[in-house]
Amino acid sequence: MATTFSLAVVAGYQSVWGVSPALHTPLMSVTNAISGVTCMGGLFMLGGGFVPHTIPQLLAALSVAVSAVNIAGGFLITKRMLDMFKRPTDPPEHNYLHAIPAVSMIGSMLFAGLQGVPHIHLAGYLAASLCCIGAITGLADQKTARLGNSLGMMGVATGMVTALIHLNLPPAV
Repeated sequence: MATTFSLAVVAGYQSVWGVSPALHTPLMSVTNAISGVTCMGGLFMLGGGFVPHTIPQLLAALSVAVSAVNIAGGFLITKRMLDMFKRPTDPPEHNYLHAIPAVSMIGSMLFAGLQGVPHIHLAGYLAASLCCIGAITGLADQKTARLGNSLGMMGVATGMVTALIHLNLPPAV
């Protein structure tokens, strides 16, 4: 764990070091969304039922709801802030095409999880981590900031789906 923590500190420091001052606020909104790990903790605490039965499960459901607002709001604010830098002379963007690799990655994780592939969650967590690191690195420059925002969305979505696969809930739930 100490090795993983050390590598995370070095990679995080190197990613954030080159961020231009104009992009500090969009970077912070994405890192706030990535820090929505409380959503995953809440999902693990829910207990698998449709309705919370205990006080801790109720608090977990509340943390999932609040974290979901934080995650969605972080990416929405980042998009709006990046739109402020847009010039009328900029070429048209086709950011919706980033959904193709996102759906492919999440779909393959779901398929592998439903097929019972052992330890598939490790690959999902790795993919999610790399996307989140790519998001922070992408937000270091205005030319790649929109890609960074898309990578952040892919990373968080993949991490959430992977955590749900790792829970190994019954199909009815």
